[in-house]
Amino acid sequence: MAPYIERWGYPLISAMIMLGNVGLPVPEETILLAGGYFAAKGMLTLRALIPTAIASATCGDSLGFVIGRRGGRRVLLRYGGAIGVTQHRIARAEEFFERYGPWTVFLARFVPGLRFMAGPLAGAFGMPFGRFLPYNLVGAITYCSAVVTVAYVLAPGLDQVIHVFAMANWAVALLALGVGLGLGARFVRRSRHAPGAG
Repeated sequence: MAPYIERWGYPLISAMIMLGNVGLPVPEETILLAGGYFAAKGMLTLRALIPTAIASATCGDSLGFVIGRRGGRRVLLRYGGAIGVTQHRIARAEEFFERYGPWTVFLARFVPGLRFMAGPLAGAFGMPFGRFLPYNLVGAITYCSAVVTVAYVLAPGLDQVIHVFAMANWAVALLALGVGLGLGARFVRRSRHAPGAG
């Protein structure tokens, strides 16, 4: 991702997070983790990255809320399959809303598969936007700040993990090459000593 981050930076991160919160299959956690990592490398700054992530997540969920308010549950069931909105996920989100009320908007941000459902369902269930927005904003602040900060702090260790995996890949490749050459040599020897050979 480094070349894309270098070229597009915050606009790319913002667009990806917003699309992920609207409901498109975008790996928001990966984007946030990558952002924190690249901030630790000096390609981005936490001062700009965290507000960008928070604003993008809040706007994306708010757009989802508007879609849910205008289309309702019927539209989610009819067209949601294209973006992963299944009957099971809707039922699960409804259970969250029944159990936790508006706190579902906050809590869903930490539950994979429910994050992008909270906005549309809050809109579809008729939650007032004035009540939705504070939970949405606090959830975005908590989640985005935490994920970016964790990636930022763990970046040096991640470098070591990447280095270990790279060395392991080389070791596996050399081992595979050695096994391949050994099997090839054995096949050639057997072919030469086979009856009728030569």
